[in-house]
Amino acid sequence: MTRLFRLTGTLPDGVVTLFWLLFLAVVWSVSVRLLNIPDYILPSPEQVLGLVGSKFGYFLAHAASTLTVIAIGFGCGVAAAVPTGLALAKVRLLEKALYPFVVFLQAMPLITLVPILIIWFGYGVVAPSILVGFSVFFPVLVNAVAGIRSTPDRLYFVTRTMGASTLQTFRYIDWPAMLPYLMSAFRIALAVATTTAVVSEFLASNDGLGFAALIGARNRDTQQIVAVVLITALIGVVLNSLSLLLETKVMRKYRG
Repeated sequence: MTRLFRLTGTLPDGVVTLFWLLFLAVVWSVSVRLLNIPDYILPSPEQVLGLVGSKFGYFLAHAASTLTVIAIGFGCGVAAAVPTGLALAKVRLLEKALYPFVVFLQAMPLITLVPILIIWFGYGVVAPSILVGFSVFFPVLVNAVAGIRSTPDRLYFVTRTMGASTLQTFRYIDWPAMLPYLMSAFRIALAVATTTAVVSEFLASNDGLGFAALIGARNRDTQQIVAVVLITALIGVVLNSLSLLLETKVMRKYRG
């Protein structure tokens, strides 16, 4: 086993991830057979993959709907959080007035908003997207504020002395200071957004992976439920890898 860990340590990250996924699949398959676990409790990976292959279009359509919710909610959440964070970091009075309200919204269970969102917008993409936007807003906001607050005051003194405009100060001081924090926030927010999107689709949508899992639960179809779980996990891994790749490229350009 020690030699195995040493071997995987010399391989590329993608190969290592694939190796461990295959290893877990083998353990899962063997365990189901050795323990004689009934299919309705836990199907084997072969059964799940067979179901996904036979209903590929079905799962692809629901995955596309979930990705749409994630994209809309994430985009709106970030678009609202970054300028809000900048305003709160720059204007202390505004921070004292609004930050408690922001914390109140974050502390409120998002699931309690589902009934009113269904009444306002009906079933579809809008209500889950709003919930995803709320879940993304707070971590991005907090990191945006922290990034700006990390800037030494002497840099602002230099920019004022040199007569820099507000836009120039943002471009050369605030944005570079905020960017590393935002990159980290995006990785956290994408994971939260994926979970929120699927959970919200249980109640507020007629499409998406959450809805597909709900249909599986109603039909007592364990294979479909497990398939949704695995597809959701795959989406989370892919989004995390893309955000890490973006972070690496952006930070390399920023530092270079």
